[in-house]
Amino acid sequence: MRTASRWLLVGWLLAALVVLGMDGRLPEFIAGATTGSLLVLGLCSLVRQQLAPSRYNRPSMPERYRVADDLRQPIAAVVAAAEQEAITAPAGRQ
Repeated sequence: MRTASRWLLVGWLLAALVVLGMDGRLPEFIAGATTGSLLVLGLCSLVRQQLAPSRYNRPSMPERYRVADDLRQPIAAVVAAAEQEAITAPAGRQ
């Protein structure tokens, strides 16, 4: 059913373009549709950017990640930091 409805829509759009072309208004339609589409896409991207969470308001990285990212630290320090966090973490967060 979906494929049939898409072909029906494409057929109607093609017929509309043919009628506009015969009437001589096809260039105006293409110019207006292009301008309108670019405007809508630009506004949508601006809204999406403004609604995205800020990367500066993220919670700080847990100590075990900072220790694990430091390649100069021995593995024992990494394991100790992870164990310490597991001990002090609330019950539902483990």
